[in-house]
Amino acid sequence: MLYFIYLSIFLYLFILIKRVKQQKYDPKQNYIYDLESNYIKTINIQQNQLPIDVEKDLTLFLKVQLLFNPLSYLFRPYIQIDGIKHSFEYGAIGYRYINLSHATNGVIKTKFIRYSEKNLRLYGFKNNIDKKDKTLVIAPHADDAELAGFGLYKSQEDVTIVTITAGENGVCNYCSLYNDKYMATLQKAKLRAFDAITVPMLADVDIQNSVALGYFGSTLEDMRHNPTQEVYSHIDNIHTTQEFRKVTHSYFNLKEQVQPTYNSLKDDLKTILLTTKPKLILTPHPAIDSHKDHKESTYLIIELILKLNLNTKLLLYTNHLVTDELYPLGEIGEYITLPPNFEIFPYDSLYSFFLDKELQNDKYFAIEAMHDLRDSLLWISTKKVAKLLQKRIKNKIFSKNKSYFRRSVRANELFFVAYKRDTLEQLLQMKNA
Repeated sequence: MLYFIYLSIFLYLFILIKRVKQQKYDPKQNYIYDLESNYIKTINIQQNQLPIDVEKDLTLFLKVQLLFNPLSYLFRPYIQIDGIKHSFEYGAIGYRYINLSHATNGVIKTKFIRYSEKNLRLYGFKNNIDKKDKTLVIAPHADDAELAGFGLYKSQEDVTIVTITAGENGVCNYCSLYNDKYMATLQKAKLRAFDAITVPMLADVDIQNSVALGYFGSTLEDMRHNPTQEVYSHIDNIHTTQEFRKVTHSYFNLKEQVQPTYNSLKDDLKTILLTTKPKLILTPHPAIDSHKDHKESTYLIIELILKLNLNTKLLLYTNHLVTDELYPLGEIGEYITLPPNFEIFPYDSLYSFFLDKELQNDKYFAIEAMHDLRDSLLWISTKKVAKLLQKRIKNKIFSKNKSYFRRSVRANELFFVAYKRDTLEQLLQMKNA
């Protein structure tokens, strides 16, 4: 009996330490954001009520100071506003920013967390984004558009979606089916190209408005350094983009086949920009997204915007937060708020787009329609079922679930907005850092 008690204590402490240490940063650090130029007012919480009486259609963030609470080390701490949660790290202490953009009644509840209720600073951002604005979505890989902005682009009236790479490298999803890496990789890339141009139809985007350019995954940085040199897939024996380039069905005047060079990619994107002349462009934020293809895609878009002198706003997203891939914390349906950040990076504004329950469901099925995000081969192997079950149990115990469904199907989509020339030039300078 005593042995069992000691073992239980040991397992409990082990799980506790694993939970607290799951972030790649110290959860007792303050998040760093300079929002003072967008300060609105200081408010106090009284009787669990937030006084939100400000101009409508603003993206709002409330700076709060989280205080020590021993229960936050045992259970996921959160603040709930009007029934929607904002989750924090285990053992979180310090300044955080709560998304109040879509709050109505301002009823606030907390679990396993304490915070200072006085002199809270409220910041607001007005973006003047209209559903009639021509919108271009840059997806470095199939699924990036849906993960980051399905709700927003489904709500826009004129949308074009451009998927840059075949995304053939990475996890060999179908190796157990083909027993041949080349064939499995080829099938993966074909499916991703198919998904890139068809899944947006779930958002009523005409198929001619979606293109897959077919350049190879994880090659964009090498392409930039050698603009005229052909850069091929990291997977052996894949030497042509022909299988993955889907452009002839579109209204763009793009070549049916190109060589995998940076100059070819630049010509493609230049043609698309001049044809669409978008008012909004959704693309990854190169300062906070860790994937090199994501960074390089945005660098090239900014370079072309500046060169062509286009009047457009960038809505910058991240699907791979450089600080921690667990972001955003919490479960499906919760808010996405400002990510953990500990140094200033360039942007001009913040924009939070609300997804009601119906739109969240639509987004779920759009993501589920992506072959690459499914557990599609479970039926062929009991071993796969066992591994998935083991993974699910481990994720539940240690709260380390990196599922795109958990992270992306949320009550809102969050973007860092950039439109000033100085800001765009600062972002572009990062490629040489």
